[in-house]
Amino acid sequence: MQFVGSGVGTALLFFFAVVFTGCERHDEQIKVYRLVKPTGESTPVETNAVASTNAPVKSAIERVPSARSDIATPPNWEAQPLSQMRQASFLVHGDNGATADISFVSLGPAAGNTLDNVNRWLDQLAQPAITPDKLASTIQKLHTPRGDVDVVDLAGKPENGDATKDGRIIGAIASDPDKVSFFKMRGNSELVAAEKVNFLKWVSAMRSGAADQMTVASSGGAADKPLIKWEVPTGWSSVPASAMRYASFSTPDQVDVSVVTFPGDGGSDADNINRWRQQIGAAATENADINSLQSADGNFSAVDLAGDKARTLAAWTRRDGRTWFFKLTGPSEAVEKEKSNFVKFIQSVRF
Repeated sequence: MQFVGSGVGTALLFFFAVVFTGCERHDEQIKVYRLVKPTGESTPVETNAVASTNAPVKSAIERVPSARSDIATPPNWEAQPLSQMRQASFLVHGDNGATADISFVSLGPAAGNTLDNVNRWLDQLAQPAITPDKLASTIQKLHTPRGDVDVVDLAGKPENGDATKDGRIIGAIASDPDKVSFFKMRGNSELVAAEKVNFLKWVSAMRSGAADQMTVASSGGAADKPLIKWEVPTGWSSVPASAMRYASFSTPDQVDVSVVTFPGDGGSDADNINRWRQQIGAAATENADINSLQSADGNFSAVDLAGDKARTLAAWTRRDGRTWFFKLTGPSEAVEKEKSNFVKFIQSVRF
């Protein structure tokens, strides 16, 4: 099989706040934080207001349904005191003083459109604003029981030059008829990347009807990890997977091989391909050559992408309510050398 082409009161509405339960960490346990009503009243948000999930602001917010009170969070997420804006707030610590701030804010329907909020986050990272056309390729869709959520993963310059606390933002925006919800993780770039899967699971669980969908093992992986088997090519070595990856491998020429899985359909093929193209320094395109790659358990879609920085071979399949992404990325010549092994690897996959 050959690749062709170039180339995730009963009538009242209440605010809730997370009871700050301290910063102790308990190994091998899931922390569940009960949410209680905070004090203080609020008024509707102004028509042209744009949501902020970084710090308290003077303008009051509209009353909205609270954050889910039955959602378990990873054990390394430490509950923080709430601000006027936030209905959930956490802090994550990493190595060498690294931190990441996680927040949930829900505002009225006039809280600004997606483009305005994404550009505001880009500005916080000292990055230029993007156009509406660029927004489409920047957004990834997270499918949840209550509809799609727009997710962006943005990198830039740390505020005040402190890379331990800043440099990357993962934001999720969920629009409902009566409100807009903002989920945001901002902090050290590597730590934010390591917590991305946990963050997206939390977002999905907050938008679900079943709290057990957010049960996360203390190791950072899903408690009910889906089963999959494959044959690892000779010369490939297994390397520790990040929180975002299901598995990782390295080839003799240090080419990176990743396996990632998400609930749902993982976004559109066009959006995923353009994101991969951007990662290797290639321009986005409206048309990409997508090929078919057959394994014993089903069909995979595949692309071969070449850019200024690197080359990527990617294959993906949607099965049993999940999407699986397999990628091989590295220098063009090294990727070419491992292409046949990557094809054999995909063909060996068994669910």
